[in-house]
Amino acid sequence: MNVDTECDFGTLPVVAWVRVLEHLPLKDRYHASLVCSKVFEAFSHPSLWRSVTLTVEGGSGKFRSLHMVNIPQRNFHLVQKFGRMFHHITFSVSAPLDKSFGEWNTVLADNIKRFNASSLTFDVGGLKNIAKGGVMRTLTENIKPMVDLVRNSLYLKSLVIKSWPTFASSLNKADENVFQAAMDNDKIKNLTKLSIFDCVSVAWSERRPLLLPVDLTHKMVEHFKSLTHLALRSPMLSEDLIRCLSCGDRQRLQQLKISINYLPQNESFEIPQMRDSVWRDFTNHNTKVRVHVLVLSRVPHHSMEMFLRPSCPLYNIRFGEFVRCDKEFVAYLANTFTSSLETFEYYEEDGDFEQELISLVECSSQLCRLVYCGKISIKHVIHLAELRGAEWQVLHLARKNIYTVPKNANEPEIDGDTVIAKNSSGEYVLVNMLKFHEQTSITSNGKEEQNMIDRVSQKLGRKWFPDSDM
Repeated sequence: MNVDTECDFGTLPVVAWVRVLEHLPLKDRYHASLVCSKVFEAFSHPSLWRSVTLTVEGGSGKFRSLHMVNIPQRNFHLVQKFGRMFHHITFSVSAPLDKSFGEWNTVLADNIKRFNASSLTFDVGGLKNIAKGGVMRTLTENIKPMVDLVRNSLYLKSLVIKSWPTFASSLNKADENVFQAAMDNDKIKNLTKLSIFDCVSVAWSERRPLLLPVDLTHKMVEHFKSLTHLALRSPMLSEDLIRCLSCGDRQRLQQLKISINYLPQNESFEIPQMRDSVWRDFTNHNTKVRVHVLVLSRVPHHSMEMFLRPSCPLYNIRFGEFVRCDKEFVAYLANTFTSSLETFEYYEEDGDFEQELISLVECSSQLCRLVYCGKISIKHVIHLAELRGAEWQVLHLARKNIYTVPKNANEPEIDGDTVIAKNSSGEYVLVNMLKFHEQTSITSNGKEEQNMIDRVSQKLGRKWFPDSDM
């Protein structure tokens, strides 16, 4: 039987080409659409335009000024031709600007009523400029079209504000206050997802971001009673807001995400204290809610303990890349959230609380996802695998921080902030050098490393390796 090796891709149905184009970036998708009429037909399929990101690039770097504005020409064509198909729209501004967007503002204003967006995301913190005297401000004509889009939306169910120029002057202007615009639109009163300045990445974040005032945050949460997903930063929280989420006339919340911003000796960035009874009422009303916490800066353990009280349904806690965690707080987690905690992620390499980590896993019966970049011995790695076995969904440990020689139990513990300490001979040495000589990385002992990999893989029931990229 002769097999014809030639293939006429033009005979493929449109739905097949739609699937292919879904995996291409916009530029390549456009070039592919010029090949034949069948691909061009697929290029215009509504499903390809449900999600779109519209970007504006501003001045940044040594060779660009605040007066440079780059708006990709494709943005104009996309909005004018496919705007009615947009369901999930993201607006992104990459850098500070000091110039009107001109025609782009006109195009947005003319097409607002064509959008049928069910989800809007704004990452436009770059819409900030330095006026005379160093005062920060925004250009109203640049921000007004996006505010009007929220004010005139008909089907919006999700509003995500990753960044927004929240200067006092902006919040006092109706054409710049997207938060008030959302509350003024009765058509979106049944909003189900609200995210304000939520931080997703564990990488570095601003230490002193401009956030929404507590009273305005409370007003928004109180207004949108159908919320099932809410994400906020800790300085925007209060006991009154948690009580508001516990009211019987509200939809039951499914997820509460909190990004912890803390600055010592700064009242605006203190961790709010919560009474256990407030969390208990919150949990009694929102019976299936899960609280996710991302810690963006080092926080005294007693402040965290006064915030995350025993009745808080803590499900997931993550610490940023450069954020240390006190071993006392890990011990508190182990003793407090034994039945709710499922995820613990720690990305700081200088972590040194492996014994407390073992206790956390032993006590937390639901813990099945662990990411830990700190120091840990081979013995404890194997013990972690034995504690959960095949129940581990995620077990990521930094290869370079797994050591083979356990620390001398007779030597005193060294605080994480200590720079100089005595070694076993009574000599004063740098702490980092002392730790280096105490432990030997598995990277220098291939036999022990392979033995560990084999034993952990056996316990997990699948092939496992320590993470070399962490």
